[in-house]
Amino acid sequence: MIAGTAVSAIGQAYPTLAPYIRADLGLSLAAVGLLNTFIYLGTMLGALPAGWLTDRLGSRTLLIAGALAAALLAILIALLSHTPSSFVPLLVLVGLVVASSTPAGSQAVAQSFPPQRRGLVIGLRQMAVPLGGTLAAAIFPAVAHSLNWRWASGVAALLGVLAAWVASRLYYEPLPPNSSPHLPKPPFRQILRERDILLAAVAGVTLPTGQFVMITYLILFLKERFGLPELTGAALLTAAQFAGALSRVAWSWLSDHTGGARRPLLVLMVGLAGLSALVLAWLPTGTPLWAKVALVVLYGATALGWQGLHFSLLTELSPPGLEGQVVGFGLVFTSIGIALAPPLFGLLVELSGSYGLGWVAQAAVFGVGATLLWNVREKPRSRLKPDRS
Repeated sequence: MIAGTAVSAIGQAYPTLAPYIRADLGLSLAAVGLLNTFIYLGTMLGALPAGWLTDRLGSRTLLIAGALAAALLAILIALLSHTPSSFVPLLVLVGLVVASSTPAGSQAVAQSFPPQRRGLVIGLRQMAVPLGGTLAAAIFPAVAHSLNWRWASGVAALLGVLAAWVASRLYYEPLPPNSSPHLPKPPFRQILRERDILLAAVAGVTLPTGQFVMITYLILFLKERFGLPELTGAALLTAAQFAGALSRVAWSWLSDHTGGARRPLLVLMVGLAGLSALVLAWLPTGTPLWAKVALVVLYGATALGWQGLHFSLLTELSPPGLEGQVVGFGLVFTSIGIALAPPLFGLLVELSGSYGLGWVAQAAVFGVGATLLWNVREKPRSRLKPDRS
């Protein structure tokens, strides 16, 4: 979880620093959205290889190597990114590294915990993403405000090195990779024949869109629509990220204690996120600050709460021995949504001259995701694998 948090913080650092990078490199609003696009283009390209490597090398190796590689890239970005053309390739490489975290963490949970506790543990592990975002929103804009965004990137590198060291000292896999050679693994093409895996994976295109639109545009939205200073916007973003981190555990715990079903709570959560987006679209400019805080926190608790349940669902739908690759397959689709949503949101805002249309479109995307998830058929609890440790 520590390594995943650091990798997530580095992956979310540059969208969080968007106002400062925009001023330094002269980016348009739509180009700001492309910061996420290039990162998650790399994640999309790296997701399946990361799942394959996880199933063969083990989660410990992938997590430590990913944290160190992310730290190195943060240093290179600080030193070399003086034009958009020099910045973009490094963002894609950051995305390749980000792809290593989710399959490795999900495999470790699937191998170590029974189905009755798996949702909660994956929810705890998936806290790494919003906790990384919380660190990014709390630390990096403040460093950029005091110094500049390149120093903030250097701080991100220090987090990566520290996380790799902690993970190397404290984390050991419950089972060595390929410890059961007498159980042959099914071919990857079996995944493509599983209707419910395909539905859950394709729904993943919609699920992260609200999270990364928020990370990229919330500070700008609050400044341009309501006149809030950047640091106040960063504080609200921090609160939303923290609410998202807590909600991942809460939704997963609730799922484990209501029969273990993932789908119904996912549908409910995505529906509430869509309603929150609609309220953001029509929020009056005179809304008091406390109401803005409450709405942003509610949005964070729903739009950011999906990941633990979604990857629990994918892991439990997986054929035995393919957990890493199934999660990697799902990560391809979530990466598509992450890559497309911020620039399309920015384009809608620029074309319409208002953030309202962007938030309405976001609500519609959540509606599509809820519909796809509703049609997934979960496995009965009795057919899920017991603890393999």
